[in-house]
Amino acid sequence: MLVPINMSVEEAEVLASDFGCIVGSFPFTYLGLHLGLSKPKIADFLPLVSRCERRLICTSTLLSQAGRLQLTNSVFSALPTFFMCTFKLHKTVIKQVDKYKKQCLGRVQI
Repeated sequence: MLVPINMSVEEAEVLASDFGCIVGSFPFTYLGLHLGLSKPKIADFLPLVSRCERRLICTSTLLSQAGRLQLTNSVFSALPTFFMCTFKLHKTVIKQVDKYKKQCLGRVQI
């Protein structure tokens, strides 16, 4: 997909046909990230929070303390880091992710 910025529609269509792709527009999702022209809202980060929650809920009760520590470190270092490479996370999102991490490590029900 080609998303034109500072380019006429005709030029974008010519380039898209040369590259064999379609012309797109904002907002769109790329690799799970919601990309748009404005600063992302907290709701745009809900997929991150729900992915972290899903990965932890299923397996946290079946693992030892060391296993839960390894799981939380891998889940909470990979996914948020991927999002933070593109966006500055809201404090609310960071607090929610930390809450799930603490609950997983402490075997508290979510």
